Amino acid sequence: MHNGCNMTQQQSADILKTYEHLAEVTGRMRIAACQEDWDSVIALETECASVYSHLVSVDQSASFDGEYQRRKAELVRKLLDDDAQIRERLSGQLNHVWRLLEGGRQVDRLNSAYGVAAVSRTE
Repeated sequence: MHNGCNMTQQQSADILKTYEHLAEVTGRMRIAACQEDWDSVIALETECASVYSHLVSVDQSASFDGEYQRRKAELVRKLLDDDAQIRERLSGQLNHVWRLLEGGRQVDRLNSAYGVAAVSRTE
């Protein structure tokens, strides 16, 4: 039978392992975003949400030792950094898509205004 101390150590180890898994997934998401592999980012987001849901269910904010708190803070900083980088890349991609859409609208307006079939969407 486990005593309370061992159970807390096991709980903290399990929670940190889940944080590490989450950090690994967001790291892969960051790499995919840098490579503009948006299909992989979307697939990894699904995995990330699943791991996060599990993490929320196991991390009950129990009081653990200083080493646990230090490692958890380190992993949370990595998660936040990855998230910021992914959002920055995604924002750039969304701006690009917006410019393409706006360019297409301008072509449509020109075609409509002038009836010019020669203007095409080749952007």
